[in-house]
This record gives sequence, structure tokens and C-alpha cells, in this order.
Amino acid sequence: MGKRRQAAAPAGEELISFVNSLDDGCLMHIFSFLSPIPDRYNTALVCHRWRFLACHPRLWLRVERPIRDVMEPGVYPSLEAAVSAARPGDTIFIASGGTHIACNIQIKKPICIVSVVFHVADDIYGDLV
Repeated sequence: MGKRRQAAAPAGEELISFVNSLDDGCLMHIFSFLSPIPDRYNTALVCHRWRFLACHPRLWLRVERPIRDVMEPGVYPSLEAAVSAARPGDTIFIASGGTHIACNIQIKKPICIVSVVFHVADDIYGDLV
């Protein structure tokens, strides 16, 4: 009698299984190369873990005053610079603790701009505006 062969898993399942064995930092690094719309958006639909990583704030662009002379990737000194660098679907986080004045900015792509406001006196922490 011949040996029974196990049915091979479809190639797509093997690939997803391999990719899922990567740690969160590695997956997030891979996701950072995807365009926010439609690629990162579609990636977020795969499972809860991928949604958490694909939507993680580390993938957002940030506007904050530079602490040192060397700028980090994804950190911009002004809203204008961040909007200019943004890809369609990107999220721009405006850091608190500074004044951000911007005028005559034309935004011709879908982006999300988020700011966090802290009201200590009102016991409201981290309201998204």
C-alpha cells in the first residue's frame, strides 16, 4: 500500500503564516513602506494584530519642535513641512507644548491632522481635537 500524502497548504497560507511569525517591530517597519491608502488600510483589515500595527501612532508623521539638531524620520518642524511630506491617507500628529501657526496651506490629498490637548484643571486628559 502506498504512503498517504498530506495535502499541502495553499501558498498564500504559508506566506501569511511566515509573516505572522515576525515580531511586531519588524512588521511595523514593513508596514511603514506601504502607502497609507489603499495598502496600509487593506493591511489593517487582515486581523486584529495587523490592524493595531498598521494604525499605530509610530507610523504617523509628527510636528514638534526639534530637541536636538538631528531630525528623526517622520518628524517635521512645521505643519507645512509635514503636509508637504504626507502621502494620501497619512495621519499628522501635532505635538503639544508649542505654538503652531500655519496659514495659506492647501491640502489637496486626504490626510488626518490630530492634536492632543491636556486640560489639567478640568481633569480631562488627552482629548483628541
